[in-house]
Amino acid sequence: MKKSVIQDQKVDDNQQRKKNEENLKIPLNLYRSYTRITQQSLLEEIAPMMSQIEFLKKNCPEGTKIEEFTAQACSYFKYEQFSRGQIVFNYGEYGDKVYLILFGEVGVFVSKSQEEIANDREVIEMFKSNLNPFEEEVLDYETVFKKKKRAQDLQMELLLASQKNPFEINNMYFKEGICLYKKVFQFYSGQAFGDMALSSDKPRTASILVLSDELHVLTMNRQDFKSVGERSIKEKNQTFEYFLSIFVGVSKFIVTKFIQYFQKIEFAPQTILWKEGDEPKFFLLIVRGRVEIYRSYDEDALHGKHKEPSIFQSKIKPKKKVTLSQLSDNSFVGEAELIDNNPVRLYSCMTSDNTLAYYMESEAFNIVRKNHPDFLKILKEKSFVIRSYLQRREKYLFENIQKQDKAMEKLQYPDSTNTERVTVDELYRDTSKLNQKILRSQQKSMFTTTDIVNSNNLISKKITPQSENMFIFHKKQIELLKQKKQSQVKSNSVIPPINLQKSISQNNFALECQVLKSYRKMRFQQFQANREVCLKIKSQIGSLITTQLRSSSHDSSCPLATNEFGKRIKTLQEFYYAKTFITTNR
Repeated sequence: MKKSVIQDQKVDDNQQRKKNEENLKIPLNLYRSYTRITQQSLLEEIAPMMSQIEFLKKNCPEGTKIEEFTAQACSYFKYEQFSRGQIVFNYGEYGDKVYLILFGEVGVFVSKSQEEIANDREVIEMFKSNLNPFEEEVLDYETVFKKKKRAQDLQMELLLASQKNPFEINNMYFKEGICLYKKVFQFYSGQAFGDMALSSDKPRTASILVLSDELHVLTMNRQDFKSVGERSIKEKNQTFEYFLSIFVGVSKFIVTKFIQYFQKIEFAPQTILWKEGDEPKFFLLIVRGRVEIYRSYDEDALHGKHKEPSIFQSKIKPKKKVTLSQLSDNSFVGEAELIDNNPVRLYSCMTSDNTLAYYMESEAFNIVRKNHPDFLKILKEKSFVIRSYLQRREKYLFENIQKQDKAMEKLQYPDSTNTERVTVDELYRDTSKLNQKILRSQQKSMFTTTDIVNSNNLISKKITPQSENMFIFHKKQIELLKQKKQSQVKSNSVIPPINLQKSISQNNFALECQVLKSYRKMRFQQFQANREVCLKIKSQIGSLITTQLRSSSHDSSCPLATNEFGKRIKTLQEFYYAKTFITTNR
């Protein structure tokens, strides 16, 4: 089975346990002999060996040598011994000691969920229903649950019952033959336990049962622990306050119960936490740092092209990495698949910076989700926000990529029907007034550029010299004339200034007409000097601008224009020529 990045970083328990047992042989023998060591020479002798214990490393103040601190801490320890099946302390008791294991193993037991208890009760009822009602039989716990529980779990429950028949026990651990607790974790040589209750001043959140034949521990009372383990207490309190800020509304006691399932871990940049399709084995709560969530897509799928796989395809095209989101401080990542019981990861995840996080493995999560619904509710709410964003982000990226593809296709393969040759008559022809269908044989043949020029010259010759209805104009020149007229009007304080960036309103129609009349007269003078006119017609621009101004009953010299004039004047591109009709009441 493939290991997760968490499992790769975790130390092998068996190897570490053996290493610690070998390292702690001398301190164990000395403490068994003296129970409590106060001689400075003996403390200095065991300090190098005891300083390898993680519990003492964490509590060593900054600027203090670890061996000096260890020698001082070891003077507060007291030796104690337990046997297999003995309970070190019970759930809910007041914590007055912290324990450091020199040799042996203990199991951590927490209460089962109501669902698990109901399942055990159903198994017992089913077994009883198959018994002979006329014979009284004493139920055997191992026989009842042999095929319903793992052998390891069954042995732990029997050990918790001190090898007695659970059906004959009625205490905090067994009721009517049902075990109310289960093992979730274990500690071995070189590890410490029981410090959580001393740090938070809360009752014990679990029971501790001895699993090995013998257990040799060093204990330190609450008062000594608070003086020696000041750094550890401060760190524990900071961790506790941090989780309270994340799980708002959850009681402090509940937080102390599930906080023990989180463990701290650090990752270097560019560390792949998991890949799409991997089995979800843990999730993270990012304390500090940044992670990147991404997926890998086939090029064809990314561009909306679905192709059937071909047997002749020699190479598999590499997939393209698409980043969907980046998550940073106080964010959960990887919890969605565990909540939904999804067997595989939906996205890949990689660290972008140095990242400090808390992780919870899938087995611990299954325990917490059953025992702490408040925790699960908040986790689901936070997960829904992230999941919704990822879905929207993915949809947005697909749509944008496919829109870009369509735009590129239009640039590479322009539509040939966008450009066509037309005559002036065809441009101004109102097809809605034609009652009969025009056959293709009746249509005029397409004009060449030369034909269009000649046709336009003939039209221009028919216009009398007194007519001012044919003129040439350009967008930039019209704007210059507008500005000139505007300055003149402003000096006379007759019409307010014109803002060229705004649409033409009724208040400046008169000014526009004056501009056109002035410009038309100027162009008409040029027209008389040179009668050769060329119209460059481009159907891509749309249609030529035909402006018909309304008559004004107030001033016949300044006719009013329609709003269509203002809209069309903005669409002029470069130079082109147009026929414009102006009707006035003269």
